[in-house]
Amino acid sequence: MSDTGLASEGLRLRGLLQLPPMGEREVRMEALIARLRLLVIIADLVAIQFFLDTTEWNVGGAWLVHLFALAYAVPLALLQLYRRSQVFRTSVASAVFDAAVIATAIGFSDGWQSPFFMLYYLTIVAMALRFDLRQTVLYTLIAAFSYTCVYFWTWDPGTDAFGQLFLRVSYMFILAVCAGNLAREESARSQQVQVIEKLNAENARLASRNERAARTDRLTGLLNRGYFEKLAHRQLRRARSANHYMSVLFCDLDRMKRINDELGHEFGDRILKRAASQIKGCLRQNDIVGRYGGDEFVVVLPDLTRETAFERGDELISAVLTINDGLPDDLHIGLSVGVAACPFDATDYQLLVRLADQAMYLAKRAGGNRVRTANDLRLFYEEIRDVA
Repeated sequence: MSDTGLASEGLRLRGLLQLPPMGEREVRMEALIARLRLLVIIADLVAIQFFLDTTEWNVGGAWLVHLFALAYAVPLALLQLYRRSQVFRTSVASAVFDAAVIATAIGFSDGWQSPFFMLYYLTIVAMALRFDLRQTVLYTLIAAFSYTCVYFWTWDPGTDAFGQLFLRVSYMFILAVCAGNLAREESARSQQVQVIEKLNAENARLASRNERAARTDRLTGLLNRGYFEKLAHRQLRRARSANHYMSVLFCDLDRMKRINDELGHEFGDRILKRAASQIKGCLRQNDIVGRYGGDEFVVVLPDLTRETAFERGDELISAVLTINDGLPDDLHIGLSVGVAACPFDATDYQLLVRLADQAMYLAKRAGGNRVRTANDLRLFYEEIRDVA
């Protein structure tokens, strides 16, 4: 055989001995196999002690083999060592070790008539659960060979004894093929479920991203006007039904037009984003803030009276002024804030926003960087009426 052929055969053999990837399904199978191994060993020890006729046995050897297997099975089942170390995972090598232990147990317990030959069937099923069909068949060949060796080493010649060996070995291969195909189908279904779950999770992420995009202003990251007004209407209904207060702040950045004209719209956008961040940073978790349009923002303050909302407006102005660090003095921005409160000024959302908007223009008229309320607006109109 050429060097290429030998290398190819070596790769193929390595593939048969290779552990499958340790995914969620494999972890479950490892846990199941570890528990089954422990239960089988305990059942064997109970049977040896109380139920089986051991007069023809090497009882000491049988106990020694089972106690040796128990010393391996207990920590594996209880501590789940296979999660942390590949050495403790089921592999073809460890399966060969299992087959050797079973053959030894059979040799010490009445040989070819030992009831422990059925342990091979359990290990074959365990291999089928953990590995693919080829590896299961490979293990079955090893198990059949080890059982045949110990069987012929201890048997009494006779046609009936040979027939028992033939049936038991045949059942091994039949079980290996059947269990292997069933496990393959289960693995395929498991992979399909994983693919579907992955697609569903991806669709959920896309839907969540689209939902966020539909309700978020792309530039500032605040709520856009449409979604903000939806939440504001909901909050106002709650306030009216519970006879609570609710205040609306209408905020407009001062001198943003000069920033855009002299430093460019890209720089102006950065200033707008920083202002939005500063405004949001001053608010409570249950407050609602959105970009109304251009350099205008609207804030809804649940359970706050006009006086407290006025103080919150002053806090927003102080926060926005920190953006001016590094800007020329003649380009310093400010914030004008108008306040309207429910139920003092209005109980309708649109009217509250309109009053807060007009109060904000009153603040701009007074030079900006200040707060004016709907009550100030009312006094202003009364003065105009008196002058007229």
